[in-house]
Amino acid sequence: MSLSDIQNQILQPFVNETLGSLSTMAKMTATAESGFTDDPAKFRFKGYAICCETSGHIDGVVLMHHYPETAIAMGNAIRACVLGDDNPIESINEEMADALAEWGNTVVGRATRNLSAFDLGIKFKAPHFIYDTETMESLLTGVKFIISVPVHVEGVGRFYFNYLIRNLHQETAQKLSTDKKIMVVDDLRMVRTSIRRYLGKLGYENVIEAENGLDAVEKFSSENPDFLFMDIVMPQLNGNEALKQIRLQDKETPIVMLSSVADQSMINECESHGISGYIVKPLTMDTGPSTLSQFLS
Repeated sequence: MSLSDIQNQILQPFVNETLGSLSTMAKMTATAESGFTDDPAKFRFKGYAICCETSGHIDGVVLMHHYPETAIAMGNAIRACVLGDDNPIESINEEMADALAEWGNTVVGRATRNLSAFDLGIKFKAPHFIYDTETMESLLTGVKFIISVPVHVEGVGRFYFNYLIRNLHQETAQKLSTDKKIMVVDDLRMVRTSIRRYLGKLGYENVIEAENGLDAVEKFSSENPDFLFMDIVMPQLNGNEALKQIRLQDKETPIVMLSSVADQSMINECESHGISGYIVKPLTMDTGPSTLSQFLS
């Protein structure tokens, strides 16, 4: 997994949840800026961070990293929106810490639940908070790479998502041969066309399409594809129902589900029938090829 893949597939869900939660929990508008790599030797603690350590294929720490004044402004907005308390607090006292913890746990919890569906081989620990340089220095020990994504909050300022990466444990699974047949199942022609193009960029040209779950079941029997990307919500027969019918015929062919919403109950149902992962749409030309490639090995 490249550093750009890590940014797109791991940091981006945290950023997306942050933008959404700031809107709903603080009535704030925020935008993400372009990501970049930081030099670990020059990295400096800004004063307040919510941390989520990772293990498995990536040994490191995801930080939601603030200057104290930015954290305080956001915490006051959260208190006003959630508690109806318009009296500002000027420091990160216990009440402010509670407001920031509620927001941080919401962001980290939702992002890690969504990421767990991607089957990236990464485990996320419970979030905790850092207020001092000494603790940050301990987290920086052994860090080889840092990926940073700035987030600009309108009227407040900037904070950062950082991924402090100590080790990348590359997967040893063999990549799906480019001559294998892949079936793309989605009721929207644009989605099928875009995924076909992303696969083409990865060298996969033997691609067939199905426009709903019923079509997918029939073509699976007649075409014998080696791999499936399948949407869930479709006319005639939903993807989860098509999955069940396909698994009556075949238990081994890898199937990755697609959906616009990360519904944990739906993920659990699909996993019970055997899937290789779950992708939350939309995919774009920037992220699509690298996201699909993670499941083709």
